[in-house]
Amino acid sequence: MRGESRSLDDFPIREGEPESLFSDEPVASVRTPGDLAPSRASGSVAPLAARGSAAAADAATVLLIAALAILGARAATGRVPHVSGAGWALGFLLLLSLCATVPALLLFGKTLGMALAEITTHSDGAGARVSAGAAFRRWLGTLATAATGGLALLWTAGSRDAPTPADRLSGHPLTLE
Repeated sequence: MRGESRSLDDFPIREGEPESLFSDEPVASVRTPGDLAPSRASGSVAPLAARGSAAAADAATVLLIAALAILGARAATGRVPHVSGAGWALGFLLLLSLCATVPALLLFGKTLGMALAEITTHSDGAGARVSAGAAFRRWLGTLATAATGGLALLWTAGSRDAPTPADRLSGHPLTLE
């Protein structure tokens, strides 16, 4: 069988037990890269590490957009921002954070950071999406956690299943996809 050529029609396209290239017997098992990764049960509560990764990615996105806005303003006006404008800059960052979080939660049920960390907001059994109020409250809970330097997460340190302040405020805990 080694010397003869086979057409592409001889190879399986569907998932399942692939055929061996050199015999007519099916291969006992094939390991994929997903098999080597640690097991993550879909629908289980998202661990704090995944939540932290998602928050860091979302913060990096907001800071990148803000940096692009500052560079664009400098290119357009030729002036650099003054320290006296720090209050306005903080307000801009908060508004930018709100605009990057709430619409993404409404439309997709997750932010860019959540998508990268493979977590999503848990919806009720009927499959209803997160409401605008719940998305806003999740943003406020995340903001409160960040403003306290993470001290608000002390409630979750003792138990893996304890919801974070954002989970409690929104009523939608984060789960693994």
